[in-house]
Amino acid sequence: MSNSLALAAVTATLRARLFSRLGGPQVTVAPPNKAPDAASGDHVNLFLYRADLNPAFRNADPPGWQPGESPKPVLPLVLHYLLAAYSNDEGKAHELLGAAMLALHDAPVLSGDEIRAATATALPGSDLHLQPERVKITQETLSQDDIAKMWTAFGTPFRMSSAYQVTAVLIDSALPGAAPMPVLRRGADGRGPLARPGTGSPALLGIRYAAAGQVGALPGEQVALLVENLPAVALTARLRHLRVTQSVNVPLATPATGASEVALTLPATGLPAGLWAVDLGPAAGGSVRTNELALGVTPAVTALAAAAAGGTPVRTKVTVTAAQPVLPGQQAAVLVGARQLAVGLLTAAAKPVSVTAVLPSGKTRVRLRVDGVDSEIVDRAHGTFRTGPTVEVTIP
Repeated sequence: MSNSLALAAVTATLRARLFSRLGGPQVTVAPPNKAPDAASGDHVNLFLYRADLNPAFRNADPPGWQPGESPKPVLPLVLHYLLAAYSNDEGKAHELLGAAMLALHDAPVLSGDEIRAATATALPGSDLHLQPERVKITQETLSQDDIAKMWTAFGTPFRMSSAYQVTAVLIDSALPGAAPMPVLRRGADGRGPLARPGTGSPALLGIRYAAAGQVGALPGEQVALLVENLPAVALTARLRHLRVTQSVNVPLATPATGASEVALTLPATGLPAGLWAVDLGPAAGGSVRTNELALGVTPAVTALAAAAAGGTPVRTKVTVTAAQPVLPGQQAAVLVGARQLAVGLLTAAAKPVSVTAVLPSGKTRVRLRVDGVDSEIVDRAHGTFRTGPTVEVTIP
């Protein structure tokens, strides 16, 4: 998702594109009654005159939340802009308006790279470029009545113009959602029924972690891949991170004929936390590979700290240090008790990450969530919550 700088980020990106495509005339963002004098000489004015809710996203849960949790809904916006051109020569104004309209028509999507380039200096805290949902530009048709009412409201004479809407801009809530503690046991072994048609092709059926109920493994740990129809040849497991551009190949032992599972030992280093896609194939290469399954790599918390951060009411800064750095482009959150607090935009890899919020005093458990995978706070062998300095912190 994105933070409250998203509106300014969209305006800055559109402004940068128009300035680049027009090759000289200034691009202003003034109200229409001030636009004629907003710049000397020829210029184009882009005015944000309305922001509506996008109904398609009003009830959608933000990404990165688990089933059974209660996130605060995002603020989904549709932004409405009015584009007009100004010049002492009305013919020149028409030329500018046509060129500006073409600049928005030719590329109707604001890519992450374009947004980042436009906001890196002016809005370094913006994270709109990381939003999974694409930001699209659409020309908007207004009725004559709407146009007349709008220019009357602006209190300025009518001018040739074109309206656009930009959507979807999804802004995260500033309030923490509720993320209950994990269930210690789900039935006898924590597994549900598995049904799939037999195809005769090599296939991955599932992943079994070290203990029932686990949804991820730490780097260096071993998991069992449940398989069928594997050839009795040397295999390679291919791991591909689903959020950042990173992959790794892990050689496996040759399985026995008819093997129902193979052991995969995760590399001890170089595995960022989060969800990875895993599949199997012959080490010698070839096109016959299994389907992909999602494998969770758990963030390993090595230290926790909490300190008063001032303010009224008093806010607390909670810092979590992990063994694996959180990379730019990953979504991270710190779960303090049942509160999920989003980590701000990261511009560089970071092992310690911090959040600040008003929190109740006392000892509480803390989890680090990276791309939807939580650090482990449950002792699965004994069916209890873990204790100690890597899972508990005292809020002053």
